[in-house]
Amino acid sequence: MLPTACYRPDQDSVILEGPSVSQIPPTACRRRRLSPGGQRLGLALLLSLPTMFLPWPAFAQIASSLLNPLVAAWIRSEVQQVDNLRVQIAGSDAQILNGQIPQAQVSGDNLIYQGFQVSHLRLQGQDIRLNVGEAIQGRSPLRLLAPVPVQVSLRLTEDDLNRSLQAPLIQSQLAQAQVQLPFGGQAVPFLIRQPQVTLQQNRLRIQAQLVTPEGVEVPVTVLTGLQAQGPNQLRLVNPLWVSEGQEIPIPGLADFPIQLDPGVRIDRLELQPGQILYEGMLVIYPEAAAVPQG
Repeated sequence: MLPTACYRPDQDSVILEGPSVSQIPPTACRRRRLSPGGQRLGLALLLSLPTMFLPWPAFAQIASSLLNPLVAAWIRSEVQQVDNLRVQIAGSDAQILNGQIPQAQVSGDNLIYQGFQVSHLRLQGQDIRLNVGEAIQGRSPLRLLAPVPVQVSLRLTEDDLNRSLQAPLIQSQLAQAQVQLPFGGQAVPFLIRQPQVTLQQNRLRIQAQLVTPEGVEVPVTVLTGLQAQGPNQLRLVNPLWVSEGQEIPIPGLADFPIQLDPGVRIDRLELQPGQILYEGMLVIYPEAAAVPQG
């Protein structure tokens, strides 16, 4: 089902509808279907129409109510899938029309971005700069102008993790993996196939097939805890190599640090049966901005 832009005079707002949005009775609004390629252009044209007939102050009074669907359309264009998308923007009309968003909140379910899947995501940001003027006039798609730190709350399920393990970025990392077996010796390159994660209370079980340089497949199971260590670092807790019913400690991986992006901060990380709960901060950068290296 293609997205639908629906104007509701009684609420002085535009509603962007899609497969996951509840249906509104035909008498409640007039709908115009937008092709995927013209989604943002159609909304930009819709936003520019009032300027042809209304003085600028009158247009400013409705700008804030029309920006929400424009941002929603932009988000939908950037991701492969998202359900129950909600966008709430707070600020005066003058601030918004100048591209300065004092506060915004975005939430959605079943989000897929570049092969990564998240069951639930909520973002809260402040002092956001967007090219609102250009977008309203149809001269440019809506885009971020400066890095913005956002508060993040997300829930990852086992299915999310296992599907994300098939993402091209993860697969390329696995293809270059160096694995050291717990029996000693130097790390050697292994091809990691069919990785599968099971989430338990305060720990996770990882199963995979390791293919040696000689082409021999070795089934492996690793059981480990995972905790935050500092604001942007994780560590493995008591990792065990499970073989033929026996659990063998892996000293080389005990307390092994996993460094995260410098723009990530962990406030809460909780492993529960079947899901991971995360709360923290993430810096979102404009497409052309370079991410600082930590």
